[in-house]
Amino acid sequence: MAAALGLVLAGSSCEHEEIYEPLEFSVRLNPENTYRTGDPVVFNFSGNADYITVWNGDLGHEYRYRERTTVPMDYVESAELQIRLRQRYGGDANVSNLNLLVSGEYQGLSGEDAQADRQIVEAIGSDYNGWEVLQYTPNKSNEVETYPYDITKYKENFSFGMHFFQEAGTAMRTYFIDPKIIVQLKDYGEQVYSYSSLNFITFSLASEHSSDPYIHNKDGNGNLKMAGETGANSAANIVFQGFSAGAANMPNPVNQWALMQPMALNMIAPDTGQSIKGVTDDTKSYSYTYERPGTYTVTFLVGNGNYQGESGIQTYEMTVTIIDPIE
Repeated sequence: MAAALGLVLAGSSCEHEEIYEPLEFSVRLNPENTYRTGDPVVFNFSGNADYITVWNGDLGHEYRYRERTTVPMDYVESAELQIRLRQRYGGDANVSNLNLLVSGEYQGLSGEDAQADRQIVEAIGSDYNGWEVLQYTPNKSNEVETYPYDITKYKENFSFGMHFFQEAGTAMRTYFIDPKIIVQLKDYGEQVYSYSSLNFITFSLASEHSSDPYIHNKDGNGNLKMAGETGANSAANIVFQGFSAGAANMPNPVNQWALMQPMALNMIAPDTGQSIKGVTDDTKSYSYTYERPGTYTVTFLVGNGNYQGESGIQTYEMTVTIIDPIE
């Protein structure tokens, strides 16, 4: 492969000029390569490049996808919401004070316009318009249970919600909740969205909270606590602290919501390259082993530099075809 044209960049200071050496670089395939799966493919370098980064062209390492953050929606083969749930205390063990909800229609709350957000939450109502109620077993045994729910049909606009409710003068159960989403993408395998990837907005319809309906992470019983903010409860990512029937100063009745902002489930991390040479390294070659047959576009990003950083960046591409071993 022909070397790139040299590029000279100069910077100045009050004392002297820093001049980049013209970039000269070439990469060639080692003549001893066999190009079979399981055998290393060796690339030989010549020139004066200070920095070399390679994208090998296989899954997750294609230069053309270095800025990609989503894949086509039909790549989503399945999606599952997993709820790790622990229930503790509260009155009748067979009665729940929490409904778990999912939706593909919800458009989210602003988190700033309380009047508009109140209308949205009130419109969901006790009939949960636009939402599906998930089934789980109420108890107060304090045992950790994990409930999986198929949410594939909601992949284009998924939301998860929780509604905590109880009438005045009765005990309210404590709930410890850890949600995560597991998506299977065609060719890319499992993608996991942990709690930190999900964005919840809380909203209380209790009259006591009319001046601050987004209330959460406050001290005391009857409060909803969300991880990632001051005042969180380390027992779980989401904790609703219940209370006894005679507890004072509890919302009357409890009508607390936590609604996840909607998200598409076809997101993916950008493809990455690997740095294989720094300015102090003497790197004359690079080898990589492909595990699957196919044609791969290998991209080398090379450059020169001085104390001010890299310059003269050039891109070199090579096509490599890998076949199965000959038996």
